[in-house]
Amino acid sequence: MIRKTSGSESTGKIWRVVPLLGAALCLVLALWVARAADDPLTRTAQTYAADIATKAAGTYVTLRALNAVLSTAQEVEVGMSFIASGTAQPLKILEPVDDTIERIAGLVFGVMVATGVLAVALGPVSAVGLTLLALGLVIAAVSPRRGMYRRLAWYGMFMGLALPLGLALAAPLAGMLTEATYQRNLAVVTEITQTVGGGNIMSAEEPVELGLNDYRKIATNVWQRADELIGGLVAMFGVYVFRIFILPMLLIGGLFFAVRSFARGTPV
Repeated sequence: MIRKTSGSESTGKIWRVVPLLGAALCLVLALWVARAADDPLTRTAQTYAADIATKAAGTYVTLRALNAVLSTAQEVEVGMSFIASGTAQPLKILEPVDDTIERIAGLVFGVMVATGVLAVALGPVSAVGLTLLALGLVIAAVSPRRGMYRRLAWYGMFMGLALPLGLALAAPLAGMLTEATYQRNLAVVTEITQTVGGGNIMSAEEPVELGLNDYRKIATNVWQRADELIGGLVAMFGVYVFRIFILPMLLIGGLFFAVRSFARGTPV
């Protein structure tokens, strides 16, 4: 006796095969992302994060060099013969500015480390996310437990696709929105930190020898334009934070809430 296959049984088989095919595709993509450097989405996101890390590193070196110059300048002693003979350190007045620069340098260092780690870890994180997505699809094919596969699939999709996609989309927008501000404040900081002779002590390939008069003039220039210097540094730090944290989070924020809503099985 020949048993006829009902339409519902055929549909059920199709809905079991489709998730398995999707899982196989996700596993292939996960291996590709984890082992190769040809994934354009992840590569774009990694390049974006690495570029911010490089710029933050340059700013950090500049701030630490300026910090060293100001700390040395504060130790310069000047002889005094008014009323009583002795020595004084008149450039100690720079200590509040020096401390502020040191604190900003610490914040920039944090951004530099975070973006550097993100640039390295983005590929493995994306691969893990795609693997979770594949696992969720497999569970969808072999088990009726919809809650489990929904969570695995949607969170895997977020880690594997939404995170690198947010950084990749942020790359062109960041330059358009913040590059003018960054370059303007970078020019101010560079101008203030340059030596009297026109050479920049922060970007010199070899150490610059400074005399007592050089320290005095640099310190005086920093003191007179301290507001501009601190304002420029804070603006540059703000650009870094916006580029690597705020902008990508704004772009993927909607995706995250959508993922969480679908994972819970509720409408968006």
